[in-house]
Amino acid sequence: MKRITSRTFIVIIIFATLAVLGAVGAAYFLSTHTMPKAWLWPGLVFISVFIYIMAMLAAYLVSRNITKPLSEINKSISSYKKGVFAGKIEVKSKNELGELAGSLNEMILEIEGLNRGLEQRVGEKTKELAQEVIKAEEKSRLLEETKAAMVNVLEDVEEERDKSIVLANDLKKFQLAVENASDQIIITDSDGVVIYMNKSVERTTGFSPDYTVGKKAGTKKLWGGMMEKSFYDKFWHIIKDEKQAFIGEIKNKRINGTVYDAAISVTPILDETKNIRFFVALERDITKAKEIDRTKTEFVSLASHQLRTPLSAINWFTEMLLSEDAGKINAIQKEYLNEVYRGNKRMVDLVNALLNVSRVDLGTFEVEPEPVDVVSISKDVIAEMKKMVAERNIDVIENYDEVPMIMLDPKLIRIIFQNLISNAVKYTPSRGKVEVTVKNIGDNLEIVVSDTGYGIPANQQDKVFTKLFRADNIQAMDTEGTGLGLYIIKSVLDESGGKISFVSKENKGTTFTVVLPMTGMKVKTGSKKLS
Repeated sequence: MKRITSRTFIVIIIFATLAVLGAVGAAYFLSTHTMPKAWLWPGLVFISVFIYIMAMLAAYLVSRNITKPLSEINKSISSYKKGVFAGKIEVKSKNELGELAGSLNEMILEIEGLNRGLEQRVGEKTKELAQEVIKAEEKSRLLEETKAAMVNVLEDVEEERDKSIVLANDLKKFQLAVENASDQIIITDSDGVVIYMNKSVERTTGFSPDYTVGKKAGTKKLWGGMMEKSFYDKFWHIIKDEKQAFIGEIKNKRINGTVYDAAISVTPILDETKNIRFFVALERDITKAKEIDRTKTEFVSLASHQLRTPLSAINWFTEMLLSEDAGKINAIQKEYLNEVYRGNKRMVDLVNALLNVSRVDLGTFEVEPEPVDVVSISKDVIAEMKKMVAERNIDVIENYDEVPMIMLDPKLIRIIFQNLISNAVKYTPSRGKVEVTVKNIGDNLEIVVSDTGYGIPANQQDKVFTKLFRADNIQAMDTEGTGLGLYIIKSVLDESGGKISFVSKENKGTTFTVVLPMTGMKVKTGSKKLS
């Protein structure tokens, strides 16, 4: 059974009271009217019961039409209070309760719509807030990262500042060193226009920075222009086209017109793409040094020349004694005379070498080309060394192309063969091999002398063509060499248009290659011939 609500109970009590009052009224009515007494109480009971039933029926109907809608309305309101939407209130009455239920339904639907809208807005705001939170967190993260980065940057800046201070101090020291260096230091742009010069330039040349900066170096407007055009063509080709450093000697002039000798080194400065940015030139006035060197060379030349006469006499008289032209000599005397002869010959060779070096350094030696059979000279030199080759048990191999007559200085070409072949024989151990090759290579004549000898140490190969050089591994084996032969050959070839190069490996042997143009040697006027 359905639960009886308080309103229904009140309605029932009201109708029950009405039923009792109706029964009492009926009893009174019956007692005042004439009817059989036997019917009085049954009739009264029947009427009372009938009235009670009708009252209860009326109460039920009233309850159904009044209290049930009220109960539905109350239930819906109670569930809505708890946050549960039970749906539309089902009240079919078309009276005030039906209107009330309809109004409540409309109100609930409107509230639901508002709630849904509110929930939607809350959801949207929640999403927006979440996005803002994410953004805030991202900003916070970025802020922390930025903070950390700034700390690192500040640390790097501080470190770079310290480095910059050190670098600035170093640059200041470098600037002071460059500015006050005794050598001339010039910096030009890629076209050779002067952009910097140190104080030494003005001290040496007399040209001031105000006059010099902005002008092209190496021209007659400044301290250059004293060399032949071919020199400057070669100079610019090396530093600008080949992008290599140029090292050499040059003649320059001071602002007063006097000429001086200078040793120069010009180096191109390249950027990361290998393009020339600047040229840095170092120049030193070597006029006095060259004068001193010239004086020493002249002294050596004079002394050597003066020594030749007595040495020649000693050599002549020793040969006479050994041939017994002045009488018989015993074995011991002959041994001593042979030692004198060999020692004197070494002295003659040394004097001749010193004379040749002095003439090369002074530039007084001459080159007089004439038609020469190079192969014939090579064979003559090897024949002259036959005794030494046999003593050392060296195998000499000769390779010759058909070489035409070439315009060469016969004395100079003989000196080249003598030095290269004698060195190869002297510095090759017994049972070794020396190979001499003369061949045509295009427009050039190539002379190659190779051996299986002691070789030249790698750390000394850059000194091979310098004066008095003798490799460390040779000095202990042979004390007779002068160390001047290769210097003379190199100087002669440089002056006459030839070239010399070599390849060597210690204890494996050495190969020297001389290249001469088929057009022959260049003529050079001088006062002396090389011996």
